Amino acid sequence: MLAEPFKVLVVKWNWKAAVLSAAARAPVFLLTTLGHGWRRAGVAVLVETTFRISTAGLFAAAIQAFRNAQPVWAAVLIILVAIPLVSLVLDGLLHAAMGTPSLVAGLAVSILVSAVSSIFNWYVMCRGTLLIGQGASPFWSDLKAFPLLVVGFLLAPIRWVLRSEVE
Repeated sequence: MLAEPFKVLVVKWNWKAAVLSAAARAPVFLLTTLGHGWRRAGVAVLVETTFRISTAGLFAAAIQAFRNAQPVWAAVLIILVAIPLVSLVLDGLLHAAMGTPSLVAGLAVSILVSAVSSIFNWYVMCRGTLLIGQGASPFWSDLKAFPLLVVGFLLAPIRWVLRSEVE
């Protein structure tokens, strides 16, 4: 990824993750700003949707590049900390510049969603879903696989603990 960042991040921009991220984040900013009126809430949603469509595809391209990285703990650390942190800083600066009300509440929820969605994206990408480029399946197939992937993702910590106890 470091050798060819343009190719990895821009050419392989992940539109699937961008769409899902925008769909998940827009309601957060709608709900946290609605008390300030529909116009301000609408602007906050528009700002968030534009930001997410622009950046989530780049972040997902990075996550896709990390799906086979070794050591796994380093990839997970980058995905859980670095990507959400960069996202939070950029998101916060943009919303502050746009005058989004209730910004702290929106960003607090957004950082939690960023961490969970980043590690979920890595989890599903390691299983061949939400990929872009060679070997990618159609978006509809990815969405049909989501229910089982969500269950597997939620059970993963339990499986990890049980596996650790056996070793």
